Amino acid sequence: MLLVCLFLPFASHPHFARAFFHRLRGFYSSRNRLAPNPQMSALPNLFFWAWERPEDLRFLESRNAGVAFLAKTIYISTRDEDSRTDVGGSLFIRPRLQPLRVSPGTPLIAVVRIETRAGRQLASYVAGNPRSSSQTAFTPQQNQRLVDEILAVQKLPNIRAIQIDFDATLSERATYATLLKDLRHNLPASLPLSITALTSWCFGDPWLEQLPSGTIDEAVPMLFRMGPDTASVAKFLHSGADFRVSACQTSLGLSTDESLSNALLRRTLPNMPSDWHAKRIYVFAPRAWTQPAAEAVLKEWQP
Repeated sequence: MLLVCLFLPFASHPHFARAFFHRLRGFYSSRNRLAPNPQMSALPNLFFWAWERPEDLRFLESRNAGVAFLAKTIYISTRDEDSRTDVGGSLFIRPRLQPLRVSPGTPLIAVVRIETRAGRQLASYVAGNPRSSSQTAFTPQQNQRLVDEILAVQKLPNIRAIQIDFDATLSERATYATLLKDLRHNLPASLPLSITALTSWCFGDPWLEQLPSGTIDEAVPMLFRMGPDTASVAKFLHSGADFRVSACQTSLGLSTDESLSNALLRRTLPNMPSDWHAKRIYVFAPRAWTQPAAEAVLKEWQP
């Protein structure tokens, strides 16, 4: 009878039950959150992604918003993909070729995109698939060149953090973890290291949580261009729950041309927890940013 009395309020008020268990889950997961990096905490809570195209974002001056811009793209061939690769492995570096205009005081995050041929096949991300079973590794020479190329972007003006954009397959995760650990070891402690994250990495996939504490300062869940996972991710977000992996709990990656992203940007997603308003938002646009498009985001997300 005592148990019935305890659970009767939850049965008669399902919204109360969801809120209660969400808070309970949040309390439990908060024990495993990343220790906040003061330099990361000092960054704006809104960043506009500026990809490889001409971008003029000078109108953001004094708007408490930053720009995360594609600084370079690194294409890499792995030993499993090309047996003819030389001892050092082949890397092709494509620097940013399009102009980026920002006001002098705008906080900037330099984004480095890494691409491999394995990352272009959807099957490479699926556990148990034969294409994802073999271990793909960068050679030591490739890893060192990657570290050097990424470290170089910190010399660009007004860089406040570095962000790695790499859709690592299952077989590439171990080598990606090594790269991240080497980067953290060589970067100044005051310079935050961010990564973008496939949504599957944020739903209890343990690999990010196996990184040594302090390796990364955030993992940005990419909530757009999710393909077959879109429906399941939307259902999860509608439940009012937060991501289970602590590195994914402080930020969101959204796009202006998808309905789920717009519901989050406009704060109209059902059961959206109020504390999500404190997350850092990275916003992508399929075309070059215009002032009206950016103002629409600023109006909705900034206090």
